[in-house]
Amino acid sequence: MEMEPTDKRNDFVSQENIGENILENCTTDDSVENDKYDGHIFVTAESVSMVDPDTVKTASPFKDLFQVRPADLENVNQDMEVNGYDFAHPIILWAGHDLIVVDGHTRLAAAQKLMFPRIPVIRKDFKDEAEALEYAIKSQRNRRNLTDAELLNCLTELDKRKKTGPAKGLASREAKPGKSAEETAAILGVSRAKVERLRTVSDHGSDEIKDAVKSGEMSVNKAYYETMDARRRAENKSDSQRRTDMLFEAQKGIPKVAKRFMDRLVEKNPDILFSGAEARILYREICKELMNIINMATVPAEQLHQD
Repeated sequence: MEMEPTDKRNDFVSQENIGENILENCTTDDSVENDKYDGHIFVTAESVSMVDPDTVKTASPFKDLFQVRPADLENVNQDMEVNGYDFAHPIILWAGHDLIVVDGHTRLAAAQKLMFPRIPVIRKDFKDEAEALEYAIKSQRNRRNLTDAELLNCLTELDKRKKTGPAKGLASREAKPGKSAEETAAILGVSRAKVERLRTVSDHGSDEIKDAVKSGEMSVNKAYYETMDARRRAENKSDSQRRTDMLFEAQKGIPKVAKRFMDRLVEKNPDILFSGAEARILYREICKELMNIINMATVPAEQLHQD
C-alpha cells in the first residue's frame, strides 16, 4: 500500500521543532536568542524570528542585484517540498526598514510559491544602504561564483554609493582608484585587474556592450577590449577633427595676412611699383605659400616620420 506524500505546507509547524532549543514555542514575532545550538543549526550575532512570507517585502537595490534563476528556484522549490524550509538558512531582513529582504530572495520566492505560513528570518542592523549592499554581495559570493553579468551589476551599484573625498597627503590621482579597486575586489571576491576592467566597461562602455554583458552574451574581457578599441577610435577621430578645425580657422585668415604682407612690402619699399596684374600674381603666391606652411603645421607627427 502506497504512502501519501507528506504536504510540507501543512506540516510546517512541526518544522519549528527541528531545533527545539532554538525555536521552542516560537510564534509570529517571537525570537530566539544567540548561542543556541541543535544539530546543524547555530545562531550567532542576531536572533531568529518567524514571519508570514507574504508580509516580507523586496525592494531595490537588493532585489535587482541577483536575478532569481529559474533553475535555482526550481531546485530550492523541490527541496522545500520534500524537506521543508532549512532553518540553517533564514532570510536576512534589514532591521527597522519595513521587512526589506537583503539576502534570500530565491528562498523567499520558493516559500511563497509553496504557501508556507511562516518562515525564519533574521533582522540585521546595517549602518547604511552601502553596508547592507556589501553584505548581500558577500553572502552570494560565499555561496557560489558570480557571473560576469552579476559582477558588473554589483560594481555599478557599489560605485553609486562610493564615498569620495579630497585626497590626503601626497597620494597621486592614480593611487585612489587603485585603492578603490582593491577594496571592491575584496567585496566581489575577484582580482583587482578584473575590477578595473569591469569599471572601464561600466564607465565607458556603450549601452549595447553593457547590455550584452548583462544578458550573458558577452564576457567582461571581450567587453573591455571592445570598449578600449572604441575609445581609441574616438580619440583618433577627435585629434583629426581638431586638426581640421585648426586648418579651417587658419585658412580663413590667409587673405588678411597676405594683404597685410603686401601693404608692408610697399610701405618699406616705396620705389617698387606693381602693376595690377603683378600685384594679383604676388598676392596669389603669398596665399599659396601660407597655405603650404599651415598644411605642414597641422600634419600629425607620425605622418611626418613616415614621409
